Amino acid sequence: MYEYAFLYRKYIREKNRKVSRKEDIMLRFTKLVADNFKEERSVDFYAKKLFITPKYLSEVTKDVSGKTASAIIAEMVIMEAKSLLSIPSLTVIEVADFLNFSDMSFFGKYFKRYTGVNPTSYRKTIA
Repeated sequence: MYEYAFLYRKYIREKNRKVSRKEDIMLRFTKLVADNFKEERSVDFYAKKLFITPKYLSEVTKDVSGKTASAIIAEMVIMEAKSLLSIPSLTVIEVADFLNFSDMSFFGKYFKRYTGVNPTSYRKTIA
């Protein structure tokens, strides 16, 4: 997320510099993800908002950042999940609910797919 914030600030500061179409799409995409990742994790959603195809969105993000659109979305979700899991007063179920996962089981599988550990184990490692 810091990486994308850096890119955003870099291009905003360089107002005289012409931003390429791909860079513009990437900037708008990262802003959309930052605003919506708790509710939407679908590349289709973001592509529709940007009026492009999901395939083209992933191509653009891959060209500009080296990561696919779905990987960028997942990174933001996982970073927020890790941040919330570091708050001892929140249960794993509350974290899953806050991030709009349908249930704790799906959140656990999602988290493990991207981190290699389940949320409870992750919480124990940071305690």
